[in-house]
Amino acid sequence: MKTKLWIVFAVLLLAGLGVGGWWWVRAGAEQAVVATALPALPDLTNVLDPLRERIASADARATSRFSARTGLAELSRLYHANGFLEEAMRCYDGLEQLEPNEPRWPHLHATIVAGYGEVDRALTLWRRVEALAPDYIPARLRIADCELKADRPTKAAAEYAEVRKIRPDDRYALLGLARIDYDASRWEQAREKLEALVAQTNFELGYDLIVSVYEKLGQHERAESIRGAAKAFGTYRDPPDPWVDELMAECYDPYRLSLTAGVLARSGGQDKALQLLERAVELAPADISSRFQLGNLHVEMGNFSAGREALETCTRLAPEFSDGWARLSALQAQLGEMSAAERTLATGLQNCPQSPALHLMRARNLRQAGRTDEAINEYMISIRLRPNEPEPYMELGNTLIAAGREEEGVEQIRAALVAEPADPMALSVLAFRAIQLRDEAEAQQWMTRVENQPRVKPEQRQHLRDLYRQQFGHDFPSRGQAANR
Repeated sequence: MKTKLWIVFAVLLLAGLGVGGWWWVRAGAEQAVVATALPALPDLTNVLDPLRERIASADARATSRFSARTGLAELSRLYHANGFLEEAMRCYDGLEQLEPNEPRWPHLHATIVAGYGEVDRALTLWRRVEALAPDYIPARLRIADCELKADRPTKAAAEYAEVRKIRPDDRYALLGLARIDYDASRWEQAREKLEALVAQTNFELGYDLIVSVYEKLGQHERAESIRGAAKAFGTYRDPPDPWVDELMAECYDPYRLSLTAGVLARSGGQDKALQLLERAVELAPADISSRFQLGNLHVEMGNFSAGREALETCTRLAPEFSDGWARLSALQAQLGEMSAAERTLATGLQNCPQSPALHLMRARNLRQAGRTDEAINEYMISIRLRPNEPEPYMELGNTLIAAGREEEGVEQIRAALVAEPADPMALSVLAFRAIQLRDEAEAQQWMTRVENQPRVKPEQRQHLRDLYRQQFGHDFPSRGQAANR
């Protein structure tokens, strides 16, 4: 019996030694790959202490026999997330050897390579991602974009079409197909796609290209209306990319965190944006920009107490920051705390007497209180301090008209169109006035601009059409006809 036990023990011992030996050899092989890929530590003089400590710790793990792979993976994320891109690429080279079936490594690697303009090299990496994760749409879109940049539109169109098979309403694939039509001078096909795209995205995507298409089709007024309104539509945003976005958990740069949080908040990722902003504030407590953004996001999400706290902190840390006072006063008014809102506004004006936004808020309050002459004076101060914004002109114009000073009011509304040539409210008011005065020639001019301005609300546009019909006895031409007048 004892002999059998010894035999069993010996077998187990030998098996354990075999496994241990295999593990030792395998760990040594991994360590050799990591040693080749491991970059030298970069200059970390200007980084925050927590990042410096994380990099040093991960680098130490990467040189250890049994934690080399995990250390290298952590280093890749830390370097990539904090702008050390050359070091990140060396890490990805090693990780792609160690984990050849993991699609994240070539994808993250390719995003850096593409940023350096090396399209073919990036394309090779993304083709590998496509083979490993064919349903990962961000990679498929990047492949299509690379093919388009390489002047291979047929291949690009095929990739965009594959994306739309996976996700039929993908806006970025539709934009890519519209670009291909545009480059091929297929103006009508491009127009159809772009009109669907801007309707789907509220002009977040495609507005610049549709202007060019309308110009090509001779629809100059429609092009001009959208061009004048471009600043209201925001800027182009890259497609959401979860694998890249995950890197922000390793970011120690408050500016990068705030920037990414803004993109996430606008695209529906408010919870994640909140986490990033809280991290930015933790890393840089005195940074007003991140804290102000955090306060605004809290308010948008209905977290009024947290929003108030963040905005009050802004006013304490930077009393010269007028937006902090303005947003805090607006929040207090929103919550019905009118006396507090007025005190906050007054204190803000004491600290920021040259703030056009605070003078505009003061004008609105005075107008609402029926103190018209004082309100007019505040509107004029706001205009003097920032003459390129249409809102104070519009509100001053409406205030003057309400006070019986119609010609002066109309002059201010026309001035709003100088500040912003396609301001939808100014166009609507001037069209309404021309209709009321029974000046059909002028009414047609303003109505044409209204029809071609996508930011005019549909109900407002229809109301003006109804008034036009009542006043002149016939319909105003449809939008399509008006665009070609």
